[in-house]
Amino acid sequence: MTTIEELLPEHFERVAKWLSRNQINRWLTGEWRNRETNPTMLAIATRNRKNRLFLVRFEGEPCGLVGLAEIDPADRMAMVWYLLGEEHLGRRGITSDALRQLAAIAFSKIEVASLYAWIMEDNIASRRVLEKSGFREAGRLRNAASSNGKQVDRVYFDLIPAPNAS
Repeated sequence: MTTIEELLPEHFERVAKWLSRNQINRWLTGEWRNRETNPTMLAIATRNRKNRLFLVRFEGEPCGLVGLAEIDPADRMAMVWYLLGEEHLGRRGITSDALRQLAAIAFSKIEVASLYAWIMEDNIASRRVLEKSGFREAGRLRNAASSNGKQVDRVYFDLIPAPNAS
């Protein structure tokens, strides 16, 4: 069973190790990409009111992170991001499940009206996560990200609450 919970300081060191791995951070925005992450960086990120970060657990064990960034109360929107820190748990739907839980919190408790995410066009696994979580492709910015030393498109996805959701 997959659950998410608020990211707390006692999780920062583990999450920082995940974020420091090149096979994970190579897909993130420039400020996180190809660099070492430390617990202080996570403390700063969690204190920023525009962010909400959640630890992902699978069968009780910490295994990943999902989060909202750029939360905009005026326009009622936010960006989602996610990672699976424990590679051996891949291809089980954990990240998609955690992202669906994050979306439910965003729509019901934070009251956003729209969520979005972007991926590098060559990140096929992340595309699958978003599509399994109900996101749909919304557009792309050409040559807007650097992946393995070459410029690739950023592909944007969005999700709005189901019409019958309250």
